[in-house]
Amino acid sequence: MTIIDARPSSFNGQAKERIPCNPRDEGTGASSGIVLSLDMVSTNYYAVAYTVPVQVGFSQQNFSLQVDTGSSDLWIASQSCSTAPCSATNGRLYDPSDSKPADVPFTITYLSGTVSGPIVWDQVQIGGYTISNQALAAATIVNNEPLSYNFDGILGLALPFNSKIQQDVPASSSNTLDGATFSSNILSLTDAPSQAFFSLTLSRPGSSQLPSLLGIGRHPSEIVPNPAKIQYSSLIGPTVGPLFWQTAVRAITVYVNGQARPIELTSLSGAEYPTALLDSGVPLIITTSEIANGVYGALGISPGSDGNYYVPCATPLNMTITLDGQPELPIHPLDLTAEPSGQSQSQYCIGLIQTDDKQLMATPAIGDIILGVPFMRNVYTVMAYQQPNEDGIFDTSIDTGMSPTLGLLGLTNATQAMEEFTQVRVLNLPLEGGQSQQSAQPAHSGEKVSIGIKVLIGLAGFFVLCLVLFALRCCFIRRQWRKRPPEAQVEEGSEPKVEFGAYQLTRRNSQSSIDDISGATLRELPFDAYMRKQKVSQYSVDTNKTRVEDPGSEFGVRRYKPDDISLALSDLWHPHAGWRDTIVGTCAGETPTSPYIPLDDSRHMEPGHQHTASEFMSVPLLAHRHSDSQMSDPAEFGAGRFVSMAGIGTAARGSIIDADIQHRHSRSDSSGRNPQADSSSGPIILDSQEPTSPEPPDHTASDADQTLVS
Repeated sequence: MTIIDARPSSFNGQAKERIPCNPRDEGTGASSGIVLSLDMVSTNYYAVAYTVPVQVGFSQQNFSLQVDTGSSDLWIASQSCSTAPCSATNGRLYDPSDSKPADVPFTITYLSGTVSGPIVWDQVQIGGYTISNQALAAATIVNNEPLSYNFDGILGLALPFNSKIQQDVPASSSNTLDGATFSSNILSLTDAPSQAFFSLTLSRPGSSQLPSLLGIGRHPSEIVPNPAKIQYSSLIGPTVGPLFWQTAVRAITVYVNGQARPIELTSLSGAEYPTALLDSGVPLIITTSEIANGVYGALGISPGSDGNYYVPCATPLNMTITLDGQPELPIHPLDLTAEPSGQSQSQYCIGLIQTDDKQLMATPAIGDIILGVPFMRNVYTVMAYQQPNEDGIFDTSIDTGMSPTLGLLGLTNATQAMEEFTQVRVLNLPLEGGQSQQSAQPAHSGEKVSIGIKVLIGLAGFFVLCLVLFALRCCFIRRQWRKRPPEAQVEEGSEPKVEFGAYQLTRRNSQSSIDDISGATLRELPFDAYMRKQKVSQYSVDTNKTRVEDPGSEFGVRRYKPDDISLALSDLWHPHAGWRDTIVGTCAGETPTSPYIPLDDSRHMEPGHQHTASEFMSVPLLAHRHSDSQMSDPAEFGAGRFVSMAGIGTAARGSIIDADIQHRHSRSDSSGRNPQADSSSGPIILDSQEPTSPEPPDHTASDADQTLVS
């Protein structure tokens, strides 16, 4: 019985697309049997139909019929059908003009629709088998069936006692035309398969691991390498014989965080165990409210206002079903919930276990549970008309009578299923790719890293490689730079860079000190000229110790031109070479005239005094000529008591000035100049700081070196 009753109200009855499978036909037919590939046709956002190609009539009209284990009749939408579902086939409709009419009407009612039309006999070919006079219905009215160009009708594979056509046109053992079902006719052919069974494997959308296959008297070797592993269950039915592939349900278990939560089972008939039938024509698992509430209640979920159950899409429903004579069969969590149409990243998914108490109570023969496609994707199903031997082989002829049984082989590995669920619902990655074959062949184990983890590992490796290459490049450049002589580190045509020695005083944006100057260098050059070459002093003085500042430098350091350096080194052993004028001396040329600073008349100015460290003041310095430049002692101009000025050095050394000390400058009268005092003046060190002489090893301090102050 095909039950397609739980579709949303917006369903338009048309198939959306065809999902082709790779041809996997196996066998040649006749007594050896055959395995046929099925097409998976999407009928709505969560439902699919599995169809098989057939040829009908002597003209061999091609159709695709849904394989339905819940019904027993064959019908095809005919050219006389005018309803909307028939129009969806794009003109591929059955022409019964060459058939033999039975003059018997056919009507079948499903939970969500009806199909009706006349019964005819026509030739049907499938997989190399030909039935000359197969009873079928040429449907003229089709309601609520999702027909399409790839879905033209239904091929029922339920047991013959459930056939409507056989009830209206009774079967006969003679050669007269009758209403025998398709399965009965196939197994009664002179070239019928030696093993009387049909089998099904249903693939999962988005995955090619499991094929969709229909076996006629033959097991697919890639799915069933050993038929003895298939477990068989006894069928349940009325006294006249079973109608469906139906058996008892012994247990249903939901696993939450690794903990098993058995579901309390009850039967509508009052039996000890509820019953379940397998129906490949139903896209859901349909059961009673009591069983459904127990399943979803294990996750703390209750039905919605519309009666359906909604599960967070990232929450797996890990459930197993134990049927009579079967082990615990896990169901893939991707088969139990479905994302809403067009919402690939929705927060809530619709549960594919739904209820229909009214219909189940109205038709007691159905039982308590309809195990549709969500369950059948997880098992290899064998619908046998005889009992197998210990090796799983059917060696009893169908002529001795029917003894149907249901065989199942679990195909889902629970651990692998959970990994696939995480990949699809949590990582939002497609199911295909990076998957093992555990689901198809549980015996083969092996772990594989998901695509998301591989991408993260690849990105991390790329960044690590970039960092390593960058570090190597920096080390290479640093080593090359150190190997170059100082002269080569100044680019041609650019301003010479200031070199810093052991006595450098740090200033803003300065480079690191270079402390590896040899003693030979210090012995060859007067220390004053060496420090002037470093250009680190904030201030420079002229030959008369007049304090001046380079207006072109932020800290009073004048940037030399190449000829300045050569001039300073032109006479290295001249006694006054270390005191060469840096701004207003012989190298500076003409300088601006210093502004006049009026003297403080209230103080007596002593002519010819010696200069002190108080000459280094933080106000703008004056640049003037040698002839009339002289500074008087600041104490004579009311500078008052000195405040500590630690760190002040000589003119050749450079200094750091305490910013809190404010000095007043005045220009001395040239008439009071004392040359003797000028020539003998030296640095004055405050705060009891002892002068030090940073001499190189084995070097005798000269007069010029005596002037160094820490």
